[in-house]
Amino acid sequence: MSDHVKEITKQDYEREVLAAKGAVVLDFYSTECPPCEALAPKYESVAEAFAGRARFLKIFRQGNRDLAVRLGVTGSPTLLFFRDGQEVGERMSGEEIKKTALKAQVESISG
Repeated sequence: MSDHVKEITKQDYEREVLAAKGAVVLDFYSTECPPCEALAPKYESVAEAFAGRARFLKIFRQGNRDLAVRLGVTGSPTLLFFRDGQEVGERMSGEEIKKTALKAQVESISG
């Protein structure tokens, strides 16, 4: 994990996501998941580019299954976007996540 991406658990979700001011991107990932591994360097790069404008978080989907189910996250990777504690924008999931689309989505939620 880099200085720009923070790992959280379901216990951190309310404080780190719902109570957060500004833009937050939450990545539900799995281990031994080729699409997750492919996304990781893109996610890190976008997190670095938007440092100070958006917070980038990761959460292990299987280890936080009840939260994933509650949020309707059924696959990995799945990116959720929040602004001031409310989910906004389109979710992104699977191997089709492109860096340009991720950057555009973060740009739109970070103002």
